[in-house]
Amino acid sequence: MIDLSGHTMGELLQSMLLRVTEQVNKREGSLIRTALSAAAWAIEGLYIDLIDVQKNAFGTTAVGDYLDLKAEERGVTRLPATSAVYYMIANISGITVGFQLADSQQNTWEVTSYVGPDGDNFKYIIKCVNPGEITEPTGQLRPLSFISGLSNAVFGDMITSGSNIEDDNSLRQRYLESLVEISFAGNIASYRETMLAMKYDVAGVESIIGALQVFPITNASGAKEEGHVKIWILNDDMKAASPVLVDAVQEAICPMYNGVPQNTGYGIAPICACVHIATVTSHPKLGIVLRVQLSSGYSLEGVSEQIKSNINKYIQEQKNTWKEQLAFGSNTIQVIIREAFIMAAALVPGVVDVPLVNLSKGGVYQSGAVSWETTGAVFEWIDDSTTDITLFSV
Repeated sequence: MIDLSGHTMGELLQSMLLRVTEQVNKREGSLIRTALSAAAWAIEGLYIDLIDVQKNAFGTTAVGDYLDLKAEERGVTRLPATSAVYYMIANISGITVGFQLADSQQNTWEVTSYVGPDGDNFKYIIKCVNPGEITEPTGQLRPLSFISGLSNAVFGDMITSGSNIEDDNSLRQRYLESLVEISFAGNIASYRETMLAMKYDVAGVESIIGALQVFPITNASGAKEEGHVKIWILNDDMKAASPVLVDAVQEAICPMYNGVPQNTGYGIAPICACVHIATVTSHPKLGIVLRVQLSSGYSLEGVSEQIKSNINKYIQEQKNTWKEQLAFGSNTIQVIIREAFIMAAALVPGVVDVPLVNLSKGGVYQSGAVSWETTGAVFEWIDDSTTDITLFSV
């Protein structure tokens, strides 16, 4: 890479003036200095443009459309935004596919299919009309056109949270991964590259997965068996995939017959490969107990929200490392939460010291750090609903 930095207007001007004979007036305001200043300013702009051109020629530094062009050389394309998909519980049956409702945040939702009775109510699948990530919508849904008898419609469980258009960092990671691991039909790199780029039909809505781990020669129970592959997946929000998403991925990769994956090659899996798709099976609770020393004038209530926000952000960052570790070929993957980083997250304005940090997993105290990991048989994961943060003040 050529070093194009340092070519500022001032340096360029001084360099040009050195080439002008001493018999010519070169002082401030002189004709030659004024003319060369304009030229130096224009040339500096050219160097700035050249720096951008050079950066955008390499996958590690390219951004935006230039990164798209670089990635496409390897057959890697930016993942588009996808719509959030949820169950809806309503008090009447017979709501037609395509019927639209709105939530309290003014998002428009469309009925995509009818699932069936749900106690005294009825269950539907709905998708957000506008693609993009929507985090845990709640409350009543109101119809956008008249429908007789509909008096109650609320969100049920999430199927997929939707995703924003893939950012540069994620696309760059997939591009670099395609250079590190050579994809060949049926190898681990091929499964990862293909499945992460695919869109899956979840009740008529295109959805994606956020991460996956491939265990070759492994059957559904996690035991070693020739001709079988087990693949653990997470949804686009790095959480446990819903049953309907698991089914959609299974159908696309290796369709089932009578509950058994078929090795006939009708999905993307090679002939003679039985692929088993699964998601999180174990959610041991992460317990965090903190004792903080506060500055004068601060209360525990005043700092607790920021502390919990920092800790949850750190946990999410660690969960994302699972995906990053997989990109470089390791098959022994752990998500590790460390006391030292929890302590650092708790040092917000108003907190003088954090004299105590206790971590536990599934109710069992862990010293220094606690880890979650994936094996062929079990997939442990930290979900927001299984994280308990308790704060005390000295």
